[in-house]
Amino acid sequence: MKTHAKIITIIIVATLFITCSTNTPYATSIPKQKFRRSASQQVAFQIDNLLNNAPTQMAWWGVKVQYANTGKVIYERNASKMFLPASNVKMYTTAAALCLLGPEYRYGTDFVTNGTLDNGILKGDLIIRGSGDPTWSERFYDSNYDSVMVCFVDSLKALGISEINGKIIGDDNVFDDLHWGAGWMWDDEYEWHYAELSGLSFNENYIDYTLIPDSSTIGNPVIIEPLLKTSYINLRNDMVTVGSKAEEDWRYGRNHSTNDCWFEGDYSIQSGVDEADLTIHNPTLFTAHVLKEYLLDAGIKVNGNPVDADDLIDSIDYEQTSILFTYISHPMSRVIAEANQPSSNHIAETLQKTLGNELGEGGTSKEGLKIQMAFYDSLGMDVENLYLRDGSGLSRYNLVSPSNSTSLLQVMWDHDYRDDFVKSFPIAGVIGSIDDRMMGSNAVGSVHAKTGNMTNVSSLSGYAWTKSGEPMIFSIMVNNHMTGNSKVKPLQDKIAIILSDME
Repeated sequence: MKTHAKIITIIIVATLFITCSTNTPYATSIPKQKFRRSASQQVAFQIDNLLNNAPTQMAWWGVKVQYANTGKVIYERNASKMFLPASNVKMYTTAAALCLLGPEYRYGTDFVTNGTLDNGILKGDLIIRGSGDPTWSERFYDSNYDSVMVCFVDSLKALGISEINGKIIGDDNVFDDLHWGAGWMWDDEYEWHYAELSGLSFNENYIDYTLIPDSSTIGNPVIIEPLLKTSYINLRNDMVTVGSKAEEDWRYGRNHSTNDCWFEGDYSIQSGVDEADLTIHNPTLFTAHVLKEYLLDAGIKVNGNPVDADDLIDSIDYEQTSILFTYISHPMSRVIAEANQPSSNHIAETLQKTLGNELGEGGTSKEGLKIQMAFYDSLGMDVENLYLRDGSGLSRYNLVSPSNSTSLLQVMWDHDYRDDFVKSFPIAGVIGSIDDRMMGSNAVGSVHAKTGNMTNVSSLSGYAWTKSGEPMIFSIMVNNHMTGNSKVKPLQDKIAIILSDME
């Protein structure tokens, strides 16, 4: 009986437990909760997830994202740490030049003479008094290498000049004679982005070449054609056509502090037509030399040689000269666009020296940088933790943080010259150094961002518009990666796309 009673008791307790465990008319049901992130939280989650799984474990990532209209920060990673920015430095230089000189600022270069004009003969020297104008290149003339020189020739013809009985003198003394920025790499001096700096320059001080393999005879020399015809460069061509891509091994360069250049090695017929570029030495003499060539081609006789004013025994007394004509450049709004979109180091460095010449104590990078830092300070930026040394970003002495860059982008967003500044940036899938990036995404046309790339360094900073049209500011900087920039850039692009996909 006791055993039977114990079994009954267990059954009753189990029944009560089951009854209490089921829904009853008096029980309150608890619906399942789905965790919902806000749009900004979702962006932060996606960026974190992307970077936490990036194949760049040894790299140093710095990222900051904020709303442009309010400044509210939605994501940060190492945002206050210092990074090599590479060409992101151009944002700083062009912002200062735009705001301090104005979007309508133009360079004016005087063509003067120390002689007289008599019966079509200029009895004296033709002197080009450099203003630092960086616009004398095909970049500003629809890829036409002749336009600006033809303009000079036509101006002289309009004055009735048919003969110059004197020298063509180039004067670059508006700037100092330091042809490179602080910390530039000497072993890349022959490449276009390391071109020498000068107060008088033509075609950004480099020459483009077209390489054409001999399509009929293996072993014959490769045809090398300059897009700018000039005898200023001494070119040695020891490059031959080979049949197989596997055999290809060619190189080119310029001997230090000379205009002796060379191409050598094996170039595959399978490579087809290609391009290469070579910088020149002494931009001032180069400009005077090329002008004389154009004058002769136009039928204007020139009896003297091209000369760099620094090589004259006596300095030029401009009080004793007369102006023949003045060439006026494109406006600053166009100049900064040509600096930022293709990432021209030459233009950026020229702008920095121009700031020193116009607002400082002389046309030097050091003076220009003083003006820049005072400008950033006046805007309330943290200049104590901003370390710039050149105007283009080629220098490895530059150090900035993502917070520095978003601060600059924010003050420019709030500035009266916002439109000119934003329009100067490359546009994803459209123009400039990101014209082939982020293709097929919402970022195309809606991301305006400045690139920056050096060995083991890659940056992307600028503005992005969300699906709803909300403007965002971002800075993405990567240092010390070993995977190559071609593998880092897609990660930067994904972050920009995340912002463009934001609801």
